[in-house]
Amino acid sequence: MSGMNENELKLWYVVQTKAGNEHRVQTHLLNQEIDAFLPLLDTFQCSNGKMIHRIKPFFPNYLFARFDLKRHYLKVKWTRGVSRVLGTGRGPIPISERVVQSIKERSGEDHIVKLEEQWKEGDAIQITSGPLKDLVGVFHTKMSDSGRVKILLSLIGVDIPVQISQWQIKKVA
Repeated sequence: MSGMNENELKLWYVVQTKAGNEHRVQTHLLNQEIDAFLPLLDTFQCSNGKMIHRIKPFFPNYLFARFDLKRHYLKVKWTRGVSRVLGTGRGPIPISERVVQSIKERSGEDHIVKLEEQWKEGDAIQITSGPLKDLVGVFHTKMSDSGRVKILLSLIGVDIPVQISQWQIKKVA
């Protein structure tokens, strides 16, 4: 083992947290000098008819931790807020460094994952919340970086342009 770099023993694992404990676990792991990566998602939720901005974990109840299994497993396993480290009956299974790297490449310093543009002009979409919920229309254009989009709703045989938050629509097959 001599001559082996300490980082060569550190691999990425998926850590399952108790509900809503992702940030707590990340903080506790970092305080123990264990690499922790919690990808985040910038989103909006409709609550009482209002759109509320939220930054949520990209994978609810999960985060990534990079550590030496022999030296740090029990430390990670018993960290407050951790449910378990994913694996099999034989123990934790590491994931590929490439998986974590590709998620990191899609996120900024704030760890917010930038999603690919998911709609193109002409895509059929359905409204998922708000007063127009369940209506089906056609995606027209993205209006702004803040998430406004223009869709065309076919009402009484006429296409009506409507501006709406991108978080209120989904693509339909």
